Amino acid sequence: MKLFKRDLLTLLISLFILGSCQNPDGIGLEVDPENAIEGKLVDTLSIISSTVKEDSVFTQSLTKYPVGYINDPAFGPSAASSSLSLTLPSENLKFGSNAILDSAVLVLKYADEYAGDINSNLAFQVNQLATTLNSTSSYFNTAQHPASQNVVGSKTAKVNLKDSVTVIDIVKGKPDVSKKNAPQLRIPITEAFISGNFLNGDSLAFKNNTVFNEYIKGLQISVNRTGTSGLGGIALFDVANSDSRLEIYYKNQNTVIDTNVVSFSFNTQFSAATVTHNYSGTSVETQLANPNTRYSVNYIQPLGGVKTRLEFPYVRNLQSLGNIIINKAELIVQVEPGTDIFSPSPRLYLYRTDIAGQRQPIPDVSLGLSDLSLGGFYDSTKKQYKFALTAYLQDILSGRLIQYDTFITAIDPRSSAGASLFPSATTASRVIIGSGSETSTAKMTLNIIYTKVN
Repeated sequence: MKLFKRDLLTLLISLFILGSCQNPDGIGLEVDPENAIEGKLVDTLSIISSTVKEDSVFTQSLTKYPVGYINDPAFGPSAASSSLSLTLPSENLKFGSNAILDSAVLVLKYADEYAGDINSNLAFQVNQLATTLNSTSSYFNTAQHPASQNVVGSKTAKVNLKDSVTVIDIVKGKPDVSKKNAPQLRIPITEAFISGNFLNGDSLAFKNNTVFNEYIKGLQISVNRTGTSGLGGIALFDVANSDSRLEIYYKNQNTVIDTNVVSFSFNTQFSAATVTHNYSGTSVETQLANPNTRYSVNYIQPLGGVKTRLEFPYVRNLQSLGNIIINKAELIVQVEPGTDIFSPSPRLYLYRTDIAGQRQPIPDVSLGLSDLSLGGFYDSTKKQYKFALTAYLQDILSGRLIQYDTFITAIDPRSSAGASLFPSATTASRVIIGSGSETSTAKMTLNIIYTKVN
């Protein structure tokens, strides 16, 4: 009976509380000023920042591959080429007797990013690889993949990620169909290369992919800098998509009234990218040579370029305020005015290193929060990036974490795998940011709101 009365009393109290909540949105807003916790803002902590070299980038099995050449006024020239392996549409492929080439085209579907001058004409070219790529090797952006000097395909064009392309779809035994495809680059391939290696090539080479790759090696797509107008740029191609392929159109003597088409897709496990940066004569070179000097700007460039190192040397000094809890810590990074001649990096990422110098996520991410909660997305209105560092700085302040190096790097915001601690090879956009120096016109700031605990 006592238990019944107690349960009834609990039920009545619960109904009374719930019945009094007429406006759920107002819960917690009406607080007695005498009992309110007032947070105090600290925005004067020093930040030491410097530009340092990024690590090499792993370029095998990428979701997107870079191709281009850009002569960036601030960063100097950079070049990217992609070496791609082809895949047979079927084993024991046959072209039939007396195959005659109609045309051949290398189709490369644009991905979601182009970094550079949209008005530049890029002189794309295709060469045959001299050696076969394999899945057991680790290919980084610094690796060179030799190719024949003979150009087997070329096209000069502006990169346009929005305009669809009208193509003729060959339908065997039926009238051809005109249709619109997603934005893509279409590079004509020479008759000599296709006829000599495919239509009139060694028939045994098309038995399976292993034999075929040893035979054909693969294709290297690059940009001829001498044939490129303007500052140039670097495009990303979705070569894993079925829309990217080598298409061969041909006829046989006994079927001259109809055109056959065979398509070879790409195998990204047997593909790699090469990216080079030349900072000679630039401010980037000056900063890399003088890492202990504080400058008014810092540089961030993906594809194995450069990143920005941060230090928060006086965070532990907050202990002099007594026992405090950090309610919110936010790092605000501004784009240096006048340097956004190209679109700035769409997203920056912040990570820390441990005692062994290994990359580690900051606690705000590793505590189970989504990497999206870290922030780092470009705000085109305010021309800035924001990072949430609350747990990170609280752990440093409390002594649970020793502060080593902290870095800001550029990452691909559209990656299906999410943010990665490793250098990115699927984004090409760079950015120049204001440093932590007092001389900076776009000084980065660390805002900390804390409460004092008695």
